[in-house]
Amino acid sequence: GRTFTAPRDMRVGLIPIGYHDGLLREMSNRGRVLVRGSSAPIVGRVCMDQCLIDVSAVPDVQVGDEVVVYGRQDDATILIEDAASAIGTIPNALVCAVSRRVPRVYLNASLPG
Repeated sequence: GRTFTAPRDMRVGLIPIGYHDGLLREMSNRGRVLVRGSSAPIVGRVCMDQCLIDVSAVPDVQVGDEVVVYGRQDDATILIEDAASAIGTIPNALVCAVSRRVPRVYLNASLPG
């Protein structure tokens, strides 16, 4: 889509999540993720199965580092409400967009009955 041109030399990471997984295309050039407790903006267009993030400001970033899309990592947090606000939608739109391809882990879950 060529929606992003690097303004300087950058270190860019590729993460294996895209709109088929529920990361809305509206996050292109607007969203952010957490890597090593640092904020890393999404750069360029969110693709079907992947997107790019600017990790230039992430100290000691390495291949295989955990990336948090919504939630907490170390002392940093990305609230689903803030992510939704950044693209002009509601939190439920982001939660409902997460596809079956994304594994679920239920912690301390109790079912009624």
